[in-house]
Amino acid sequence: MSETITRVMIFSDTHGCLKEIPYLKKIDEYDYFIYLGDGYEEVKNWAKKNNLNDKFIAVSGNCDYDPDLPRQRFFEIDSVKIFITHGDLYKVKDTYQKIFEKAKDIGADIAMFGHTHYADKQNIDGLYLFNPGSIMPRGRDYGSVGYLEIKNEKILNLEHLTF
Repeated sequence: MSETITRVMIFSDTHGCLKEIPYLKKIDEYDYFIYLGDGYEEVKNWAKKNNLNDKFIAVSGNCDYDPDLPRQRFFEIDSVKIFITHGDLYKVKDTYQKIFEKAKDIGADIAMFGHTHYADKQNIDGLYLFNPGSIMPRGRDYGSVGYLEIKNEKILNLEHLTF
C-alpha cells in the first residue's frame, strides 16, 4: 500500500463569490476538487482556467442551469466510495434520512451535500454525512469549505476549514 496522502477540497454554494475562498488559491496542495452545486458556471470557468480536468468533480445545484451536469454522482477516490449531490433532491434542509438511506443503499463511505449553507459532519453507522458549508454562511460569521485526506484507502481526516 502506498503511504501517499490524497488531499481533496470540497466546496459548495459559492453563488458567484468564488474569489472569497482563500484555500482555492493553493491549487497545487490538492489532488481533487469536489463542487456540490449552486454557482457552477463560475466554478466551471475557474476549473478550466486552472486546467483541473479530471481533478474536478461537480454536481448541479438547484440554482444551476447546465443540462449536461448531473444532479448526483457516485465514484471512488483511492477506494473510498463517495456519493455527492447538492442536497435539495433529498430535502436535507428538513432531514438527513433520505440522503443517509440513499448513500447506505449504494455502499458509500461518505455522502457529501450542500444546499443548507450550514457546515456539518456526522458519522452514522460508519457513514459520514458531510456538508462543507458555504462562503455565505447561515448562523455564523465565517465561511467554510471541506477538506478530506485519504491514506491507505481509508479516510484519514475529514474536517471543515473556515475563513
